[in-house]
Amino acid sequence: MSDEMNPAEAKVSLWHNRMFIVICLASVVVAVGIFILLINGYINKQYTEYEVLKETQRQDAGTERYINNDDSLIKYSKDGISGVDMEGKTLWTGSYEMSNPSVVIRGEYILVADIGGKDAVIYNGKHEATELSVDYEIKQADVSKQGLAALLLEDSSSDMINIYNPYDVSSKLLVKIPTNVDDGYPVCMAISPDGTSVVASYICVVNGTAESRVVFYNFSDVGKNSDCIVGAKNYQKSLVTDVHFLSDDQVVLFADSGFYIWKGMKQPKQIVRKKVRKNIKSVFYNKSAIGLVLDTGSKKTPYHMDIYNTKGNKTSSFDFANDYNDIQLDGNEILFYSAKECGVFRLNGVLRFHASVEEGVDYFFRGNGRNHYYLFNDSTIQEIKLK
Repeated sequence: MSDEMNPAEAKVSLWHNRMFIVICLASVVVAVGIFILLINGYINKQYTEYEVLKETQRQDAGTERYINNDDSLIKYSKDGISGVDMEGKTLWTGSYEMSNPSVVIRGEYILVADIGGKDAVIYNGKHEATELSVDYEIKQADVSKQGLAALLLEDSSSDMINIYNPYDVSSKLLVKIPTNVDDGYPVCMAISPDGTSVVASYICVVNGTAESRVVFYNFSDVGKNSDCIVGAKNYQKSLVTDVHFLSDDQVVLFADSGFYIWKGMKQPKQIVRKKVRKNIKSVFYNKSAIGLVLDTGSKKTPYHMDIYNTKGNKTSSFDFANDYNDIQLDGNEILFYSAKECGVFRLNGVLRFHASVEEGVDYFFRGNGRNHYYLFNDSTIQEIKLK
């Protein structure tokens, strides 16, 4: 008796095998789909309540300001600065006397400059403060990751951008960039993280119309000529009012009509140009994302948010109705708060968390654990967890 199947039996067996494979594949697809739905549901879960894990009394008079510094905070006022943890415990302190202190953080260096005054102080949280006094009033200040200070200074006859090494005992002034009348009036500038480049925006009037001129300076061998200038660009009918470096070699220019991204600080080239028609209410950014909040004119949803990557591709776009006093990008979350409420958007536009806070909100920061945040009111610091 032969063990071989006849043609009819072979067809049936092949059909069974194929059906088994199809069923297995379908089961895998369904399982993966369910898994993705569960993951998306978990990631995009929305919260409207929270529990207070810990509450600490604020140890200040309510006149101090707080800014985020990775996993800690910087607290500062007119007469001093301190590094504190998220519960308000002091890590280090420094003192000064300033009328209008402005704080800039880059890596471990913290620059405090007296806007309208002539003094600045640099801290790194480990050593004594390094003081810097200049001859002219400070309009704006920035700092590199090595602690180099870039100061936009105002004189009665002209303005200048000076780069200082506060730690050089022999010669603190490294570079002096006099502003050119033809360039216009300097309104903002930024120094690159590696301290080799500065980008400045000037406002000038051409044929009765205000426009911006952005100038790129480089202090390496490439920029040794022409006052370190390696590039410039005029933006007609557009005012560039804010400049920020995304990396050593990439900078974003925020204007009243949109934003521009330039790359290559030795031979700068514009790689992104984004124009918007609506009024810009707020901007925010980090090294991988840029956000614009626009006024819509609608009472129901008065704001519109666009999120872009640093290649200029729009990754998210949505309307929202939440009023806010401050909005910040922290990692993959957008935190906002007003006097009586706070909330969190994901970069995909999902409103992850929103709650009214009866005690009021002075500050709202992201915590160290998942779903952990810190709420500051005028008397307490609360560590909260979304639920």
